[in-house]
Amino acid sequence: MDTNRIKRFATEARNILKAGIAAKITTLGFDKNGNVAEENKPRLMQGGSLWNEQLQTEGFYYQWMSLYNRIQQKGISEVYEEAAYTWFNRLCAIRILQKNNLCSPVLAYADAARTPVIVDEARQGRIPQMKEELRQRLVELLNDDTKVTEQFAILVTAWCHDTPIINQCFGSIADYTELLLPNNILAEGGFVDMLNHTEFITDEDFQSPELIGWLYQFYISERKDEVFAKKGKFEADEIPAATQIFTPNWIVKYMVQNTVGRIYLDNNPYETQLQKKWQYLVEPSESPNSDTILKYNELEDLKVADLACGSGHILNECFDLLYDLYIAEGYGRGEAVENIFSHNLTGIDLDTRAKQLSQFALLLKACQKDAAFADAHCMPNVLTMPVCDSYTVKDILGHFVCAYQLDWANVDRKELEDAFDLMKNADSLGSIMRFEISQNTREHLVEAVNVYDAEPKYAEAFKNLIDGFRLILALTENYHALVMNPPYMGSGNMNSVLSKYVKDNYKAGKADLFSVFMQMGMERLVSNGKMAQINMQSWMFLSSFEKLRDIFLYNYVIDSMLHLGPRTFDELSGEVVQNTAFVLTKPRFSEYGMTTSLELASKPLEERKAIVNKLMEEVDSGEFKKNIREAKGIYYRLVDGKNCADKEQMFLANKDRNEDGNRIYYPNVAQKNFEKIPGSPIGYWVSEKFISKFEGSNLGENSIARSGFSTGNNDRYIRNWYEISKSEEKFDFPSINVYSSSKIKYVPFTAGGGYRKWYGNLYSVVNWSDTTQMHRPRTTYSQLYFHEALTWNEVTSSSFSARYYPQGLLFEHSGVSMFPNENKYYYLGLLNTPILAKYLALMNPTLHNGAEVVSKVPFIYDSRRSLYISDNVQQNITISRADWDAHETSWDFQRNELLSIDASTYMENIDYKIEKHFEETGEHICIDPAAPQLGSLEWRMEQYKTKWERKFMQLHKNEEELNRQFIDIYGLQDELTPDVPLNEITILQQGEISIE
Repeated sequence: MDTNRIKRFATEARNILKAGIAAKITTLGFDKNGNVAEENKPRLMQGGSLWNEQLQTEGFYYQWMSLYNRIQQKGISEVYEEAAYTWFNRLCAIRILQKNNLCSPVLAYADAARTPVIVDEARQGRIPQMKEELRQRLVELLNDDTKVTEQFAILVTAWCHDTPIINQCFGSIADYTELLLPNNILAEGGFVDMLNHTEFITDEDFQSPELIGWLYQFYISERKDEVFAKKGKFEADEIPAATQIFTPNWIVKYMVQNTVGRIYLDNNPYETQLQKKWQYLVEPSESPNSDTILKYNELEDLKVADLACGSGHILNECFDLLYDLYIAEGYGRGEAVENIFSHNLTGIDLDTRAKQLSQFALLLKACQKDAAFADAHCMPNVLTMPVCDSYTVKDILGHFVCAYQLDWANVDRKELEDAFDLMKNADSLGSIMRFEISQNTREHLVEAVNVYDAEPKYAEAFKNLIDGFRLILALTENYHALVMNPPYMGSGNMNSVLSKYVKDNYKAGKADLFSVFMQMGMERLVSNGKMAQINMQSWMFLSSFEKLRDIFLYNYVIDSMLHLGPRTFDELSGEVVQNTAFVLTKPRFSEYGMTTSLELASKPLEERKAIVNKLMEEVDSGEFKKNIREAKGIYYRLVDGKNCADKEQMFLANKDRNEDGNRIYYPNVAQKNFEKIPGSPIGYWVSEKFISKFEGSNLGENSIARSGFSTGNNDRYIRNWYEISKSEEKFDFPSINVYSSSKIKYVPFTAGGGYRKWYGNLYSVVNWSDTTQMHRPRTTYSQLYFHEALTWNEVTSSSFSARYYPQGLLFEHSGVSMFPNENKYYYLGLLNTPILAKYLALMNPTLHNGAEVVSKVPFIYDSRRSLYISDNVQQNITISRADWDAHETSWDFQRNELLSIDASTYMENIDYKIEKHFEETGEHICIDPAAPQLGSLEWRMEQYKTKWERKFMQLHKNEEELNRQFIDIYGLQDELTPDVPLNEITILQQGEISIE
């Protein structure tokens, strides 16, 4: 499937439709803001209406007024979007049905004049079912060949209403939408023309239910860009566009096969044919025992759901796998489909459009198995948010109970009233809503839905009520398997309703909506149930998800994980997040007196809460916690994959390492190892020897690391040092704890900078004469100011690098400073080794290297080697400082380097050449020095180059020796090498040399 072409089709179609609808609205008398002059409104007359000095039907008046009211209610832009999408999804759906031989070619052209077949057949008397008033209007229009677009609008609307699969999935077309069918819909290059002659979508694509998801993803991509461009909080109607992303198919297969598939295989261990078909199935680290297997009686009992289903991609894969299970057990095709729709599969999404497409995609799959489902007699169980803002359950529940003669005397109606009050915010909250519903009330809701489905009388009156009942039941169900790609939305983008609800109900996952879905999902599983998700990898490492990790590591089991990293999604999706896909199991609570969470749900509400509280105390302190910690999982490190397809091949290759020698496969990783690491990151790739170092001391125990001041207005307070007049005593280096603001106005400070080790990046000064004028000064750690220290960048996109700075400087928040209690040079040596980099990659693999994170790195002090290490580090500082001060941008610059070349430099260069020759050849040579040519610029240049080559290579040699010493101290010889690439030596970085 060529997604480039599909994206072009969807975005072009959206723009063509929106432009056509905008033009149509203008012809109906509306201006660009949705306003209408009084004289441009239609007037109702006996037997018709008058508009624009022309007689129209009475129906036109009511359609026009419906459009007017909708624009006043929603705004003209929203009506553009609504009408464009209505026509887009229905006409695309018709074309898909046609390509799957499920309907006649109604959109195809009957002649060279681009007359649609549906219009041509109407002219011959074959007209779809429609109301008599519409039929009469159509007959009048059919007499005028210039009114093809008007004829088409009536016919295709009626056809959609009369075709079960379209009507059941997409509902009725709003009366005013018919008015907004663009005038150019049938023109050359118009939307129907694109559908009929598209080169973007192949016949094979039309056979795939994946096409529906891609069309939706790309159709809303521009809307998504618009939402993110405005920044700030996402309103309820913006959440769907902001959070939709289409999951790569192979990752969906991994998630479904290792949840639904694994549950089936655990219950049917001798099944081999299906197991061979599931190429993304991961064999468990340990054979399951009876205590860890989710047992079920019949396939119909297996409850599977996607509670953020979007356009149904994951549901489609669940359908395929469940269908194979039914066929393998001897069910007929039709029976298998009906069972899946009626018993097994549930989808929920807060976007009504996505819900419609999800139902359509599943029905299309059903029809591909058995064409009898084209009449939509059995619909997939996909739900969206009900309308609950125009009434309360109190207003209508009594009428419903009377209409169906139900015995609801012992139902706690307060529970239902609270649930419906909560659903008034369903368009913001979606599937994360928690309903406090007792088992008794739940059983009565099941009864209510069943009697309504058996006899849906008073459908208009009770529809919203029943939709609310269905959602409550779906969100209080205990599922055997949940498979999701949840919405990604940081807390900063959550609107006030969503933000408050998340903080009140999902405190551990509040940092992002995807982590809320993680927490919610595990709560809605039966004991021993499985959940798979693909979401952002940030929950594995960041401190903001530490409480969430504690919940999962102590209460659930990680079966397997695909650590995907960057470049997971198709580049056309525009997503730049780093991802992980994983499967979790919710262990059973039987040792605490409950065999399943369903048994818990059957107890009264207050008793249930008391049991849960007691259970959690036992879980936290008892044997249950120990058993979870002993669990082992399987991990695949796919972060080096160049794109999604490359990651798939790395996974399928089933090799321990990739072609570059990087390890991919990590079996039997003990879950308890993660708790030994500060913050409990999911560091599956590091050895137990590496993790064991956390049991000793850390860098923070014998040093202080802090971020410094922040002015709140750098343009006002900060300058480069050479912009300040030192002669006027406006710039100087204060001594420790001796500072008079009356004499010195600008004080030097360290503030991060580019990638540089040992010394440098010192060029900034700050106006410190009156900090009270600063917008947001941070002077909490002022007692540390003006002391010598070590520093590094708090945020960096390159490798970690630390530097020394002398007395007399301040430090700013972007440059963290560390003040060791003992040998500072030993600390600096460690900070610039790959040991530090590897620990940071484990604890916080982001751009941020704050004081708190670095302070937690394990620290081993070897007093026997400390002097040798310190000598090397001091030499590195000397070399790096000499390089920094050799440039006029340094405040310690003395003179041009060429003028500094003397006889001493000359002799040192000769010694270097002799030593270099011996290292390269093993031969001792003698070089007789000629007289220094101090008056020759060429000679000075040659000596200058040799001098700095000597210093460069000495620095390189020292760095590798320091690496070797610390790797030996930490005992990590099998995991790290001391090698330092020449391009990581951070002197001569201003164009002096070229490193090949």
